[in-house]
Amino acid sequence: MKNRQNKNALLKRFLKDVDRLCELPAVKKYPKLLVAEFPFDNQLLNLSKLYRQSRKFYFSLGGRFTPKVCSTMRALSTQDLFKNEIEYTPGFSEMLWFRSHAEVLPDPLQELEAHKRFNDISLYHEQNHRVVWQLLPPAPNEQQAIRRYLNFAESLVVTLDLALGDEIGTQLSPSFERLNILYRPGVKNKWNEKSSKEYRKYLLSVLCATYLVLERVDSRDILKAVNYLFPGQSPMNFSAVKRSLELNEQFTEVTNPNWQQIYWQSAVEKLQKIHRKSKEPIFYLPEDPLDLQDEFFYAERIFDFFGL
Repeated sequence: MKNRQNKNALLKRFLKDVDRLCELPAVKKYPKLLVAEFPFDNQLLNLSKLYRQSRKFYFSLGGRFTPKVCSTMRALSTQDLFKNEIEYTPGFSEMLWFRSHAEVLPDPLQELEAHKRFNDISLYHEQNHRVVWQLLPPAPNEQQAIRRYLNFAESLVVTLDLALGDEIGTQLSPSFERLNILYRPGVKNKWNEKSSKEYRKYLLSVLCATYLVLERVDSRDILKAVNYLFPGQSPMNFSAVKRSLELNEQFTEVTNPNWQQIYWQSAVEKLQKIHRKSKEPIFYLPEDPLDLQDEFFYAERIFDFFGL
């Protein structure tokens, strides 16, 4: 009985979120950037400069989107993070149909579960992986070194997710996040309400804490490490670490390390192709994360590019 009530609550919240986002202006100001049938893509292009910048650069790389039925599990296990092609389920019309017919369906909960199984991928997150490879220096080819490189890149992408949630704001971003159109909602904190310089410092703390989480540093030690690396800003670091520790534990402890174990050699080969014309030195991160310092220069480069 309780499980049924919980599912009914999820259904009501899903429909409420769709209703709320359907109220947003849908004028097609950026038709060349639009991905057909991806839910609320047009609305996000209108709302967010960060979202537009990411899409523009992805397209400038020759990136493309392929509308193809794609389950969440298939996307997580087989999507090639280094290929400038992203498969997505073109499910917006189905979502709108469900919104209009949920009350008359014999089992709307079953229909919702089926829908969500194929519509839980954030294009913004996926395309930022491809953008970040282009903006980072060449990768190393040793297993432990490439692990640190991949975790640093993932931390950048996760931080960009968080920045998008902050830009969209606390009124709308939770609805986008619950629909998995973006992965991190915005929160009320004083750091993103201050100057761009202060917000940049906050994002660097988030990046650092996220990297430590992905490196599987004991959660009890992460705040101490971030305070050591970024002294004199304890309240900011506390806020940043709190958000970083909200990362999905299944991803940090299982999905991410398992993916790296299976694909690290393939990652080396593909990154070498991406960076074959680069004149920058190979990007080695220190074995001890407490030795991080100059590495944040590359994070600043990417934040500059995104206008953060």
